[in-house]
Amino acid sequence: MFPITFTILGLIPVISLLVLRAYIIGQNTPPGPRGLPIFGNALQIPKEKQWLKFAEWCKRYGRIVIKHADLNPGTAGTDIVHIDVMGTPTLILGSLQAAIDLLEIRGNIYSDRPRAVMAGELVGWARGLGYSQGPPSPRFRAFRRMFQSFIGPRAVNDPSLKLAMHESCLKLTRRILEWHDGDPYELAGIVRESTASLILRVSYGYHVDGHDIKDPLNLVRIAEDAMRGFSRASEPGAYLVDSLPLLKYLPTWFPWASFHRDAQEMRKDLIRLYDVPLDYVKSCMVKGSYTPSFVSSYLEASDAHLQDLGGTNMDLEEFIKAAAASLYSGGEETTPSSIMTFILAMTLFPSVQTRAQAELDEVVGSHLPTFDDLLNLPYIRAIVTEIWRWGVSVPLGLPHVLKQDDVYRGYHLKKGTVAWANIWSFMHDETLFPEPSVFLPERYLSSNEVSQRASEAVRSAFGFGRRICPGLHLAESSLSITVATILFFARISKARDESGSNIEPDVEYDGFISHPRPFKCRIEPRLMSSWELLGQALSRREGNGGSY
Repeated sequence: MFPITFTILGLIPVISLLVLRAYIIGQNTPPGPRGLPIFGNALQIPKEKQWLKFAEWCKRYGRIVIKHADLNPGTAGTDIVHIDVMGTPTLILGSLQAAIDLLEIRGNIYSDRPRAVMAGELVGWARGLGYSQGPPSPRFRAFRRMFQSFIGPRAVNDPSLKLAMHESCLKLTRRILEWHDGDPYELAGIVRESTASLILRVSYGYHVDGHDIKDPLNLVRIAEDAMRGFSRASEPGAYLVDSLPLLKYLPTWFPWASFHRDAQEMRKDLIRLYDVPLDYVKSCMVKGSYTPSFVSSYLEASDAHLQDLGGTNMDLEEFIKAAAASLYSGGEETTPSSIMTFILAMTLFPSVQTRAQAELDEVVGSHLPTFDDLLNLPYIRAIVTEIWRWGVSVPLGLPHVLKQDDVYRGYHLKKGTVAWANIWSFMHDETLFPEPSVFLPERYLSSNEVSQRASEAVRSAFGFGRRICPGLHLAESSLSITVATILFFARISKARDESGSNIEPDVEYDGFISHPRPFKCRIEPRLMSSWELLGQALSRREGNGGSY
């Protein structure tokens, strides 16, 4: 009897608050689907692949308001749509131009994150870069300067970092050749372990043997568990507490409070990601035997150095811990998604692979592809760009929030409006990318304005303005050398069933950080001498100590 009474009493202020918030949203907002009383459009947002529903709404309701002389009268497009999520005004940006106008040109008022009660507060990801508040926050500035120093455009040219990336892709190539045409889930696991190994090495100086998976601290699993929680907690509409923050104060036994139990498990995983690898680095430094890494370099630094980065009144060790977890989490899920997208694309579009290998033969010849070779491999670089477009790994990015009232295209946007950039829609815009479902690297090779605009548009896969991913240059270097190396040694083709017929993979992606569903394919040595060359290359790299 008492729990029911408490439930009813608890609902009264919640419902009152929702009605009030819905009332004050205002009428002069962009068009959008009609919602329900109190709930708004919250119940219409699907549990997965929200970007498809958002794209559908933009096509149905989105209209470019003609208020400027440079726009043709009658122009209509998938531009901006307004929805109400439990009283929170929310803006879906369905065109690249709208995202640039707001998130870049007006980035000074659109760079904050909305309050992320589940992922940020209850789980704890607000301590890192992704969910931290934007400038002028000293913590945000310190994060950005730290990453710029360590993985910025100059830093990624460091010889030791290039050595680590090169060795990682050689080990990955050996493992997928050994896999040949086995279990699709095993292939996805191999790619994920390879990525984790490289980032653990760069972040913490922790070496995982990618051949027989020697991982004494179980850091690969720790990181995977933490990132799985991050993805679940970040899904739009996944947890009611994000729309009704007051629910966070409910006791765990209260109805609708199961999110507390989820958050407790996710938080435990995040704490392990924060603490276990940091303790490993500190213990190695005490012993005097450690591989230089992101963490060790800043543990050796002083508080004055942190202040030079822009931080004030911060606990240095806590900040390093959060920064390292942000560095790791930024690539641990997105990079394997890109590599699996590459393998899927080569399986489905063999002519792309043939042209790329012809370019490799002409430029590289019989020696291994190097970072210097990439400058003379435009088709390989175009493949990397098309990977980011064709299989965008974070279709919605992370949300932005408006700091103050704004007017855009005649519409009034209230302070506190949450903005989602539907990056998936940008990457399937037929005006920028004709035949968007086709994997077509050629679209970036011309020197004309259309190709240049397409190349620039793909950069939106890494975010916008002050929130652009600081790991962009590391991701580009790592994926480029991986693509070149795999294509140099291996031939990727469709698997065959028992009757000898080709098995056609489905192009299906799942998850807030989106991965291709496991698919069957065949990967075999391209040349008779591939095994010998690969073995010699790995011996040379390992003989150099492979230190970073």
